Amino acid sequence: MKKVLLIDSGSGGVNVLVECVRVAPFFDYLLFCDNANLPYGDKTSKQLFEITRNNLKKIYKYFKFEIVVFACNTLTAICVEQCRKEFSDIVFIGTEPAIKPALAKYKEDEILLLATEGTIKNCKLLKKHPNIRKKAMPTLASQIDHNLDELETLKVFVRNELSERKEKAIVLGCTHYVALKNQIQEVLPHCEIFSGENGVARRLRAFSDESCINYQIQLVTSKIDDFRAKLLYYFNKKSEE
Repeated sequence: MKKVLLIDSGSGGVNVLVECVRVAPFFDYLLFCDNANLPYGDKTSKQLFEITRNNLKKIYKYFKFEIVVFACNTLTAICVEQCRKEFSDIVFIGTEPAIKPALAKYKEDEILLLATEGTIKNCKLLKKHPNIRKKAMPTLASQIDHNLDELETLKVFVRNELSERKEKAIVLGCTHYVALKNQIQEVLPHCEIFSGENGVARRLRAFSDESCINYQIQLVTSKIDDFRAKLLYYFNKKSEE
C-alpha cells in the first residue's frame, strides 16, 4: 500500500484528507498539520520553502512517503514546482483554486476568489484570467483553526465580509475555507460555491492500486497544544458527514 503524506498548516488538510479517503481509500495516509508555523499565508516564498523542505526531510525518516499532497493552496502556489525539482523521486500533487470549473459556467467578472494574499499573488490561472474578482482573507484561516469546535460563531464575520457581494460564483481558494461552506452559502444563497478538494482526490486516485480497498490514517501536528484536540474533533465530525 502506497504511503501518502498530506501537508497543511492547519485544519484545511482535514477537508482534503476526508475527500481523498472517500474517493481513493487505497493508501496509507499521514496528515501533517504544521501548526507551529501557522499560518502559511503570511510567510515569504523563501521562508515557506525552507519550512517545507525541512518538514519533508524530517517526516521521511519515519514515514517513507511516495506521494505528497500539498493540501494548501498557498503551499502549492509557492512551493510545488521547487519541490518537484528537489525531490524528483516523489510524486507531488498540489491543491489549486477551482477556477476552471467556475469558468466553465460563469464569466470572469461573475467569479469571486476568496484566498490568502500568497495564493492571489502566485496563482498562475489568475494571470490568464485577470478579470476574476479577488478578495484576500488574511485572518480567516487562523480564525477557523481557533474555532473548529464552534464554527457557527464565524457566521457574523462571514456576513460582514461577504453579504454585499453580487458575483454568481465563489471559489474557495484556501482549503481551510471549506469548513465555512454552509455559512457562506447561507449568506450568499445566490452563489454557487467551488472548492478544489475533489479534484485533488481524483488526481490521487490515478496513482492507486484499486484492487486493495484498504487505508490507514494518521494525524500529526508539529506543535502539541489545544489545537490537536480541536483538530481531532473536526476530523471526526467531517468523517461522519
